[in-house]
Amino acid sequence: MRALSILLHSLAGAAIAMSAWLLAPTGLFLLTLAMGAVLYALAVIDWRSFILPDPLNALLAVLGLVMVWQHAQDVWLDHLIGAAAGYLVLLAIELFYRHVRGVDALGRGDAKLAGALGIWLGWQGLPFLFLIAAASGLIAVLVYAGLMRRPVTTATPIAFGPWIALSGWICWLALPRVLLI
Repeated sequence: MRALSILLHSLAGAAIAMSAWLLAPTGLFLLTLAMGAVLYALAVIDWRSFILPDPLNALLAVLGLVMVWQHAQDVWLDHLIGAAAGYLVLLAIELFYRHVRGVDALGRGDAKLAGALGIWLGWQGLPFLFLIAAASGLIAVLVYAGLMRRPVTTATPIAFGPWIALSGWICWLALPRVLLI
């Protein structure tokens, strides 16, 4: 089982490196590679423990600030708004759900991750971030429920961080090519 785990992590690392090499915006390969490594670490940790560690979310945010400082100074306000909006949208959903249902659905780490990705993507990328994260998470849950032949209920814990991370990676690499933002 350990060999399979090593193989899967190696393949994921190779996929991150290859996609960064092929699709990173000009001059941003190393920052993109670092972003991918942090996102992967966050996804794996959240998948296993339902925790998105603050130090890794902070590292992602700092890397995003370095990216803005080096390559997007002219639109820094878009990225600042993206950070605030990414955080506040998921914080509002978390608090609303807790108020209505009386249980925690999202963790604060999800909001912090969305805020850190908002720095990278700017406010313009957030609708795509949330759409892809929600869709990929939903598809994964449906596939899991079908393959495992287990019902998924409102009490079934589901890590959302891996899907936010995947979505952030896709948006970072694809949106500049698709939408020219």
